[in-house]
Amino acid sequence: MPPPQDGVDDSAARVPLLPPPAPRRAAVRLHPLPLLIAATLAASYRLLFLAPAPSYYQSLLLSLGSNDTAAAHLHALTIRPHLAGTGANALAAAHVAATLSSHSFRTRLTSYSVLLSYPAYRSLSLSAPDRDTVLFALKQETYAGDPYEAVSAEAVPTFLAYAASGSVSAEAVYANYGRAEDFAYLAARGIDVTGKVAVARYGEVFRGDIVRNARDAGAAAAVIYSDAKDYAAGKTFPDGPWMPPTGVQVGSTFKGVGDPTTPMWASSEGCERLTIAEAMSSDDMPGIPALPVSWKDGETILQLIGGDVAPENWQGGDGAAAYRFGPGPAVLNLTYTGNETMVTIQNVISVIEGGEEPERCRYVILGNHRDAWTFGAVDPNSGTASLLELM
Repeated sequence: MPPPQDGVDDSAARVPLLPPPAPRRAAVRLHPLPLLIAATLAASYRLLFLAPAPSYYQSLLLSLGSNDTAAAHLHALTIRPHLAGTGANALAAAHVAATLSSHSFRTRLTSYSVLLSYPAYRSLSLSAPDRDTVLFALKQETYAGDPYEAVSAEAVPTFLAYAASGSVSAEAVYANYGRAEDFAYLAARGIDVTGKVAVARYGEVFRGDIVRNARDAGAAAAVIYSDAKDYAAGKTFPDGPWMPPTGVQVGSTFKGVGDPTTPMWASSEGCERLTIAEAMSSDDMPGIPALPVSWKDGETILQLIGGDVAPENWQGGDGAAAYRFGPGPAVLNLTYTGNETMVTIQNVISVIEGGEEPERCRYVILGNHRDAWTFGAVDPNSGTASLLELM
């Protein structure tokens, strides 16, 4: 570039020329829906055509164990009834611990003192005008040839754990599935449940909620039965899978988590606790006496409840007599005495150290409970046996 001349402004000559700006185009806005569809199709293609078929995972899982050893575990765990806190359940814990230790896994038994509930006394009878009093056996019958008939006597009698102790003699009121809306429907029809025995069936809500809903509606006690419509729709055991006439669903009515005396904290030795009276007065407890009965006994009760006929969605299955609301004339005489006591139980904890990324401190937890209300072959010990076999 030549030197600048005096009196001449050559700034324009020293600034390089820039290309003219490109013409501005209208902005294009992409609608998100086509993009979402495209992404979904791409993900679906990957899942359908690139990921292994489900049968691959099923085959892999089944290849990890043996039916024979799983069956042996299940037999060892269910050889006798093993309710939580009993010696039989402690033996089941020892079997689990021994099995895990045999694989050289770091295994320990950890004990906890917790509040458990057992039945001390139960009775239920039904009286009605011009009828003989019916005394319910409250017993699940065994079948002819049952190889476990003798040891089944060790099973704890049918009961609802943590139900309040007490005696009630009052007219029965039918409350369908015992949901809050069922009791609201009764109230809307002018049917007063106060001081009565609410009769409800299993199937829609947690058993503890059935009893609590009855309590909140003013009922003095509750009876829960398994309706044949829901639990005996085909051949019953031992000829089929459905519940036999005297089969009874038992279980807890406690709505909380863990030990009732240590709500939301660990039940470790020396920890702070509620008293048993404080725990039993919690709103997580049912607060009124309650008993479970079979569908055979439930039908007997319902046949003697009078009043208006309940709507179709409150009725039983084909061939069942019409269900009515009550109250009465059937009167239920219910007595339940519970034994709430502090008991030592065990958790079996086993650790398999990972070989990759030890610094990440990541955990995979596999677990299954072990105690059962009776023998527990399906719930829970089919899961316990499967867990042991996976190890």
